[in-house]
Amino acid sequence: MTTLLPPNATKFEMNFEAAFARVSNIEINIRSFNDPMTAPVEVLPWMAWERSVDVWNKSWSDAQKRQVIKTSLYNHSIKGTVESLEVALNSLGFPVIVQEWFNMVPVGKPYTFKLYIQTSQDSVSVTDYKELFKVVRAYKNLRSHLIDTTVMLNSPSNLQVNATTQAGHEAEFVKSAGGLHLDGTWALDGTKKLNGVDM
Repeated sequence: MTTLLPPNATKFEMNFEAAFARVSNIEINIRSFNDPMTAPVEVLPWMAWERSVDVWNKSWSDAQKRQVIKTSLYNHSIKGTVESLEVALNSLGFPVIVQEWFNMVPVGKPYTFKLYIQTSQDSVSVTDYKELFKVVRAYKNLRSHLIDTTVMLNSPSNLQVNATTQAGHEAEFVKSAGGLHLDGTWALDGTKKLNGVDM
């Protein structure tokens, strides 16, 4: 090991240098600490605090935590809109459709909305509902009220449909006799039209 200490260094100075030489060998990748997708799991709560995440649960999966942190800044810029609500719930793994009162059939009470939760699971658990309602309260606008939630179960499947179509048209072209002379002139005696079809 190379040293910058003079030859007459004390034992304390040599031990101090040896201790801090090991610390300097530890690799610290500062850039990964600012990216929620590559940051160590231990710093995610601090990153959520830094980015002002409104709803946080330490029992979420790492993927959910990272996605919530990633979308937090964008969500704050559009907070109170339908898109903000959809982005926040999608980042938790709840693909939703928000239907506002003026899009309901018949038109609903003003400033109300419905949530349609799309899931491929059998059902949505009670804890999932609690998390969902926390997020809805945090990201909806203040004047709107949630009046209904509907869970839509998606079951993707592969369906093959084959179809064949055959279309045709049968036409017969017949040259009319007598309307057109060999020199290219037409006989306009009233029996033939200019296009050679009988009258």
